[in-house]
Amino acid sequence: MKGKPDWYAWMKDERKCKLWLDTYIRKGVLRKETLKPANFLAKSEHNLSFSNWLIDKHKDEISRIFGQNENFYDWVITSFYYSIYHAALALVSKFGISSKSHSATLCAVIYYYFHESKHLTREDVGLLGNCLEENDIEAFVQTKSLRERACYDVSRAFELTLVNEAKKNAEEFVEKVRKIV
Repeated sequence: MKGKPDWYAWMKDERKCKLWLDTYIRKGVLRKETLKPANFLAKSEHNLSFSNWLIDKHKDEISRIFGQNENFYDWVITSFYYSIYHAALALVSKFGISSKSHSATLCAVIYYYFHESKHLTREDVGLLGNCLEENDIEAFVQTKSLRERACYDVSRAFELTLVNEAKKNAEEFVEKVRKIV
């Protein structure tokens, strides 16, 4: 497939999304999965719990143990992102698929939950219509961007507002996935 993965294009063009999906399947990036959505959702909730625990530790313990200028907000953001990612894996596992790539996971979520709703029950379609909208994909991508900045940016000075944004995105996305799976 030529070009870079483009989730905006996938949202607009079902054929383009399907071409990318087929490419991911052909290359083995997406493949058959036997784990249940609950397995991935449990991991997602585990990451949420860890993130919230680490935020709580910042109230006094982190500065007391590591010094006033130290924080681990990069790890909080990373853990929130992985909470969203594992929730997305729960969604694709409903179709018996696992993923070895963040872009492939996003492609599968868009294809199956936006373009191929005929594979779902009426109840699922209703849930998806109310629960998984374009802004949820945006939250996934935005939190992925925050995670990448947290992991690769050499600056440790992450604002608490970025942490709160990642937390909000993760909690809302995981709650919506719980309703779907």
